[in-house]
Amino acid sequence: MNFCFLRFQSSRFRILLIFICFTLHFHLQAKQIQFALVPDREDIIQYEIELWKTDELGGEIPFRVLANPGPVSLFIPEGYEFFRIRAIAKRKVRGFWTELYQVAVFGKKPKPVAKPIAKIPVKTDVLVPIESSQGKPELFLTTNQITIVPTSVDKKIRIQYRINGGPWQTTTSPLLRFSKDGHYRLEYKVTNEIGVSDGMQVWEFKVDSNPPVTSISFLEPPFQKNGTTFISSKNGLLLRSSDEGSGLSNIRYRTTCGTDQVSDYNVWLESSWKDILSGCEKNILLEISAVDRLGNEEVPKQIFIQTQKKAE
Repeated sequence: MNFCFLRFQSSRFRILLIFICFTLHFHLQAKQIQFALVPDREDIIQYEIELWKTDELGGEIPFRVLANPGPVSLFIPEGYEFFRIRAIAKRKVRGFWTELYQVAVFGKKPKPVAKPIAKIPVKTDVLVPIESSQGKPELFLTTNQITIVPTSVDKKIRIQYRINGGPWQTTTSPLLRFSKDGHYRLEYKVTNEIGVSDGMQVWEFKVDSNPPVTSISFLEPPFQKNGTTFISSKNGLLLRSSDEGSGLSNIRYRTTCGTDQVSDYNVWLESSWKDILSGCEKNILLEISAVDRLGNEEVPKQIFIQTQKKAE
C-alpha cells in the first residue's frame, strides 16, 4: 500500500513542545528530567529523543532513545548537554525535529533581557502555525509552492488533488503554486496501479505574502518654513502599523548618527523617539519598518533629521 506526505511541520508537533515545557520537573543531582509527551493526534504512537554533547550537529553520533506517549523520565548520560524530540506516527512516518534544547535550562523561564533585534530568521518549515485573534492556531504557507512527494518510487503511482473544491487533477508529483493571499483547502490522495489508496488527505492553510503598512505622524504640529519641517523633542513621533494577514509582530527601527555605522534594529517603544534625539548630536537617519508574524518585512521608511544648534 502506498501513501505520501507533505514536507512541512504540523502545528500539533509545535503544540506538543509547549506541553513539554510546562510539565517539566528538574532534578539536577540525578541528571534526570521528567516530562509528559502528550500527543494531539491519534496516529502518533511513539517519540524519538536524541541527546547531543554540543549544539553543533553533524560532528558526533547522538545518543538515541525511544519513548511512548505519557510520562517520561529521561536519564541524561554524563557529558550530554542538549536534546531534541520528534514524533513517530503509524507506518513509521517521522515528524520534524524540534530545535535543540539545553538540558541545564530546559523548563526554566529565562530572565527578560533587552537587546537589539537581530536579522529576521528564515523559516525553514513549509507550513507554520500562528495563533489567530480568536486564540486558535492557523497554518500559514512560508513559501509560494508545495510539492507532494510520494514515499514510494513506484512509477505507476498516481496522485489526485484539487484546491478549494476545484476540478480534480492527476499527476505523479505535483508542484503547486500559491501566488495570491487567502485561504486554501488542499485535498489529495495517492493511488497505486491496482487502484488502492491510503485515503484522502486534507490540509487547510493561509497564504500571506504582503508586509505590514506603517503610517508616521507627529503628535504636535511641526513648524514648516520654505518646504522644511522643523521639530523639537516636544514633537512626539506616532507610528501606526496594520497587517491583514498573519498579524503584526513588531515595529523595528535603526539609526545612523552622522557618519557612524548604522545601529542594530531595536523594537520601537514609547520612549524610543526621545532616546533617538537625545542620543545623537549629529544628523540622524532614522529607518522604520514593521514585521508581521510570518516574517514579511515592510520596506523601511526613512526620516532624515538635520540637527541645528540653538542660537547663542
